[in-house]
Amino acid sequence: MIEQPKHGYIATQPFYCRTTVQMRFDDIDALGHMHNSKYLGLFDLGRVDYFNQMHHEPMSLSHPPAMIAHLECDFLNQTVWGEPLQVLTQITHIGTKSFTMFQQLINSDTGQIKCTCSSVMVYLADDSLVPAPIPARWRDEIEAFERHPVE
Repeated sequence: MIEQPKHGYIATQPFYCRTTVQMRFDDIDALGHMHNSKYLGLFDLGRVDYFNQMHHEPMSLSHPPAMIAHLECDFLNQTVWGEPLQVLTQITHIGTKSFTMFQQLINSDTGQIKCTCSSVMVYLADDSLVPAPIPARWRDEIEAFERHPVE
């Protein structure tokens, strides 16, 4: 059971993308917990895994499907060395040229939420890295992966 945060965004749909991540020794700061800058790298791993699972193929690093336009994190509980961790990722909103991803870093044994992240991603149509309308194919793939309509 995943504990829900007492403030901030609460997930209203199940997470179908669960990415097991490993904390590295250099992720720990002088206070003995994970440094705040390290969470973003773990959320990046979850985003890549989401696209890989959604498309059923590895994401192209030479042509990323989207770029981050906005990012917000809430640090809810300390993450300490040796905890089993997972990043949970879902798409919660689809606009014309952008979509919103919501993620949680959790202790996979206890379900305690360590940190949440909401990111607005801009769809990129080609190598020009210019925002473009999200194609219907993508909307269909997202909704199939999420198992519900995403608006």
